[in-house]
Formats: sequence, structure tokens, C-alpha cells
Amino acid sequence: MKTLLKAFLIIMAIAALAGTAFADTPGDPSDPQATPPPSPAAPQPKPPATPPIQIKVNDNVNFRFGLLLQPQADFQENASEQTGENLMLRRVRFIVGGQVAKNIFFFFQTENSRLGGAIGTASKVISTGFQTIDAVAEWRYSKPLNLWAGLIYLPTSREALKSSASEFMIDVNTYAYTATTALTGTGGRDTGFMARGYFLGDHLEYRAGLFQGLRQTGSRNAFRQIARLQYEFADTEPYALPSYAGSYFGTKRVITAGASWDKQNDYKGPTADLYVDVPTAFGSALGTATFMRLDGGTFVPTLGKSNIFVADGGVFMKGSKLGPWARYEQRNFASPNSSKDEKRYLVGLNWYPYMNNFNIKAAVGQLKPAVGNKQKQATLQMQFFYY
Repeated sequence: MKTLLKAFLIIMAIAALAGTAFADTPGDPSDPQATPPPSPAAPQPKPPATPPIQIKVNDNVNFRFGLLLQPQADFQENASEQTGENLMLRRVRFIVGGQVAKNIFFFFQTENSRLGGAIGTASKVISTGFQTIDAVAEWRYSKPLNLWAGLIYLPTSREALKSSASEFMIDVNTYAYTATTALTGTGGRDTGFMARGYFLGDHLEYRAGLFQGLRQTGSRNAFRQIARLQYEFADTEPYALPSYAGSYFGTKRVITAGASWDKQNDYKGPTADLYVDVPTAFGSALGTATFMRLDGGTFVPTLGKSNIFVADGGVFMKGSKLGPWARYEQRNFASPNSSKDEKRYLVGLNWYPYMNNFNIKAAVGQLKPAVGNKQKQATLQMQFFYY
């Protein structure tokens, strides 16, 4: 653990130096191109926002491009109190989105995940290559009916639908994709078809779809069926494609309550959640509470039966551009597997010199299993993002 703490102090110092390097600095007075700062008595107008990198063919055809890069230093203890140390790329993504015809939209991205990391007992992974993680097309027939097809974010919870590039915490919660992983999806996605629509002035949203799920021999078993209802009590979020923003930094007042039903054969996974992100005098405050009940049945017996509760919250302080946050996670298994119960605690601090385009997030946490030693972790993540 001493190694972990020393390493964490070192990477925090590196983060501080990196932050200084990225901070705004005045122009060189000796540079003839340098512009003196405007007089307080005559403030200059703000320049127009930089448009996204895109190709516009006509009013109904356009392509937009982006990149996500998340270098990460990660230190985690195992049950034997040995510390695994990794310097890796948590995510590298190339992003393309846009429109190919009237009311026809698409989103595509590839990812190389945990590049350079050695997770658990595995050796270093450096050359796995990119994989497709999103490839979805949407036909916006009308507000009440939008049709999706492809590799889709599964609507199992609000947390599972948050964008990794704007997640306020250092990552999605531990259990957001547990069922999807067990049902052979990838990163919270799976192939299939889904309908989405809006009612009551865009405040009520539904999603319902059939997805490939786990296929048995011969692929003759039922598809995975997921349905979700979400109500927006304040501002609305229509046409989020493919995911919701993880935070709005005070630009919107979003208060949502949602429920999902997830089923394949005798597997069941109902979920209820609440999400709040509201402006404040100092910036914004946000939080998410999620309750899940997973029952693998005889279809996915390794999943077992468990109740999962996750609550997290944080604040964004626009003056300092800092964002402290905390998360609590709990999973309780049904008898005779109660020895697998666990609790997780995580606290972190984010710095947003350029909001989601460039930020630094640091977190420390602890896994407390019902049986065995406590396991500590420390993570530092930098983000470079444009889309």
C-alpha cells in the first residue's frame, strides 16, 4: 500500500505540472503579433464558438468527426494485498457521426480499450487493435417514433446511457454493464433493433428493443428484450444520440426518473434510477441513484441473484473549475452466495481547465468484500476530447 500511496502522490504532482502547462498564458510582449489585453473600460466581444470538424454536403447530408483519448495511471490492490500498477490508455476512440438523408442519422466509433494495461493476472495488452463499439443508424420518422438499428447502447439504466466523454465521475459505476457483459454484449452495447419516442412535450421518453443477447447452440433461443420509460421533470433531452451527457455544468436543469425492464429466457434485470443535474450559484450540482435486481436464472447461472444499489454525487465550481465527487456501491447476493457481497467507496476530484475537451480526474477508493481483505485503489486520468 505504501507503493500505491507514493505513486499516487507522484502522479498528482505530474497532473499539477500538466495543468500549469495547459493553463492560459498571455502573449509574448516581444512578439509583434501579440495582442495587448483589452481595457477593462472597453471589453472585447467574445469570439464565435469554433464549429465542429465536419463535412457538409447539403442540408440533409453531413459528416462530423471526433477523437477521445484518456491516458490513465491505475494502482489497485488484490485480495493478497499486492498492488497492480498500470500506465495505460483507458480509451482511444475515433468518432464519426452525421446525417445521410432527411431524418436519417448515424453514429459510429471505434475503441482500443485499456491499451498497455495488464489487468488481474493477464500480461500487458498492447496490440489488440480497434473494435467497433457504436454503429447505430436512426430514422426519425416522427417525435413519437424513431427507429434504431445496429450496435446500440442498451437502455438498462440512466448510468448505462451516459457518455464516457462527459461522465462526471472517473468512469461509469462498477455494475452498469454487469448484465450486458454476462449476456455477451460489449461495453454496454449489443446488436439489435430499438424504437424510441417522445410525448408530453418531450418530457416522457420510451425505448424498447430486441437485442441479440446470449445465443445458445444453434441460436434458437429468444432475443434479449429491454424496455425503458423516463420522465424529465425540468429541461428535456430529445434526440440524444447515442448517449446522454454525463454532466451539463450548469447549462441545463435536468431532473429525471426512469425504470427499465430487461429479460432474456429466465434472466431478469429490472432497474429504477433517479438523475439530477441542476445549476447553482457556484456552478452546478449533480447526482445519480440506481437500484438494480439481477437474476441470472438457469440461463446465466454465473450471474446469480443479487440486489445492487449505487449512489453518487458531485458539484462543479465554475470559479475554480474544480469538481469534487463521491460514489457508494453495494451488491448483496441471495443465499447461499452471501459471501460474495461487497461494498465499494470512491472519492475524487476533477479539474476542468477546458471542460470536457481537456480535464484531469483523480480518485481513491476501497473495495470491501464480505470475505477477505479490503482492497484499495488509486486512479489518475487525463482526457483529450473533441467532437
